[in-house]
Amino acid sequence: MRYSSGCVQLKQDRRSYTTYSLFFVHLNQGASQYAAFMPPIVLQFFTVFQAVGQIALVIIGAGWLARRGIIPKAGVKLLSDTVILVFLPCLIFSNIVTEFHPASSPGWWTLPLAAVLLILSGWALATPLLFRAGPAKRELMPMAFLQNAAFFVLPMGKVILDEGFEQFAVYISLYLIGNNPLLWLIGKHFLYKRGQGEPFRWSQLLSAPIYANLAALALVATDTRTFIPEILVNTTSFLGDATVPIATLSLGASLGSLNLNFRRYVKEGALVILQKLFLMPLVILGAMAFIPWLYSTPILLLFFILQGASPPASTLVLQSSSYSDNSERIGTIIVMCYIVCIISIPIWVTIAKSIYG
Repeated sequence: MRYSSGCVQLKQDRRSYTTYSLFFVHLNQGASQYAAFMPPIVLQFFTVFQAVGQIALVIIGAGWLARRGIIPKAGVKLLSDTVILVFLPCLIFSNIVTEFHPASSPGWWTLPLAAVLLILSGWALATPLLFRAGPAKRELMPMAFLQNAAFFVLPMGKVILDEGFEQFAVYISLYLIGNNPLLWLIGKHFLYKRGQGEPFRWSQLLSAPIYANLAALALVATDTRTFIPEILVNTTSFLGDATVPIATLSLGASLGSLNLNFRRYVKEGALVILQKLFLMPLVILGAMAFIPWLYSTPILLLFFILQGASPPASTLVLQSSSYSDNSERIGTIIVMCYIVCIISIPIWVTIAKSIYG
């Protein structure tokens, strides 16, 4: 009986994945067929939606594989670890060393500063919004303003941009300098269960991507990158090119391995969705009205609106597993956000390009 029920469940999961896949495929075909007859704003929406759909298909497929145990839990962790420890640092290092030229980008320091300001703005907005959330507030707060600044935004830029992805990746590398330390510091502040004996260590704020950032920036600042052997740069670039597909696969597998209970957390999830997927993009659009530099190039415009509109950081799931009693709540709400952003991100990118593009 157990084997029989397992087969039934497997067939149901396969049917669900096939349904989602066919939905995106048919919508993509329909949009391509009628593209010539669409108004520009509608065409822009479907262009971004198709890009989100491509990412969604990979995430759904990887999630299904993880949920059925085809990718085991150890494999999910291995995927995540290799992205964080190998592929993403190589992408950051190679792009900064080869593409980043401070003389032609005098305002580069504003990117890590923008990361800090966006997080603080989101924190300020979330405080009154989640004031009455009760005991769940500490777990809802970080999801409301800590976005997936790399694993989600990076593949989105790769799919949407026809050219200029290398510059886009450099922007992400610089942005992470300000984003990542705060992600781990604030995440632990809210999710850490009081009374645990583990002492706080500043080393927890650092990670392989941060080390890669600092090393590459030091080489650029001292003008010593020309002494790096070409084979080393080519090797890191070769590994870095694999970051986007593997990071997307890792994200899907991580989400697919979570325990989910949508009915139980729908009200709390609605608050996080309102803040993260709708209020935060409005903050970015409002900032653009006063700071023209944010949309001075099409790549910067796309970069900042994606940062504002992206769903919560998937690393919050890892932190909740270590520091919190209820990783089910965080996992469920994060998956809710990823589902809604399939529609919300194309809307915000279309609005941003219509106003400032």
